[in-house]
Amino acid sequence: MMNPFSLKAFDGFDIKGYYWQSDNDSIAILVLSHGMAENIERYIAFAEFLNTHNIDVIGFHQRGHGPNAEMLGYLGDNGWDAMKEDLRYVINSLKIEHENKPVILMGHSMGSFLVRDFLKTYSSLIDGVILSGTGFYSRLTLKLGKWLAEKDVKKHGDKHISELVHKMAFESNNKKVKLPRTDMDWLTRDSKIVEDYINNPLCGQKHPSSFYALFFNGLEGVFSQAAEVNFKSDLPMFIFSGDSDPIGNYGKGVQQTVKYYKEHGYRVSLKLYKDGRHEMLNEINHDEVFEDISNWIISQVK
Repeated sequence: MMNPFSLKAFDGFDIKGYYWQSDNDSIAILVLSHGMAENIERYIAFAEFLNTHNIDVIGFHQRGHGPNAEMLGYLGDNGWDAMKEDLRYVINSLKIEHENKPVILMGHSMGSFLVRDFLKTYSSLIDGVILSGTGFYSRLTLKLGKWLAEKDVKKHGDKHISELVHKMAFESNNKKVKLPRTDMDWLTRDSKIVEDYINNPLCGQKHPSSFYALFFNGLEGVFSQAAEVNFKSDLPMFIFSGDSDPIGNYGKGVQQTVKYYKEHGYRVSLKLYKDGRHEMLNEINHDEVFEDISNWIISQVK
């Protein structure tokens, strides 16, 4: 059952989204952190599927996203850290209301990197992690991206959209797609999903350079090799991706991510889907992906 969900964040920001509640007593709660340039309504089918397996789901429009955003893609001052605090606030609220229920945190794409940054300080708050459409970037790439974005903000202001920065982030994503129909074919092989994404006014918008400055700065923290502060020993993690996803460097960046978390004591499972692109939840084999995720959650709870 899909119900509206609303909380006031630490700074007064309205956290708005949905709580998908199972008909029977749930075995766990999944908290969703969605990707860049999309909205939480794109996860309805996935959440409803998990409900049939007695898994509750909470997802909300992150800052700079959704119908109430001041400007799509604009996070405001310290917006990246504020998004991490939003996750913490939601999870703490759930733990108070559902004291003995396991909480699994899942992030897709931008949301996966936000979750990875969240883990550095708050991993003790959760009982499992799922990462979708994630990757690994060199420090040089991040420093260059951050420098270009900050330079543009300094010159044009924090709401300016730079074609150069946008191209740097997305121009190469379609390069391995044979005969692409659109600029967004790298998302999924399902042409209907791609068309819906393109026609959705809350999806695919170009972000201001201030977003990228905060994003690349956050990623530098993710890849800094710093030890987690509140690490929960043997925390289970499920990482899945398509092996044709450019964000994961066609599987290579995903493998680097697995290696990193295994070295930091996480209990990591990996699934790479053959020919799958960036949005495995929206791929032509999404039924298989849904089943794999629900089976992993159930196995962790047991």
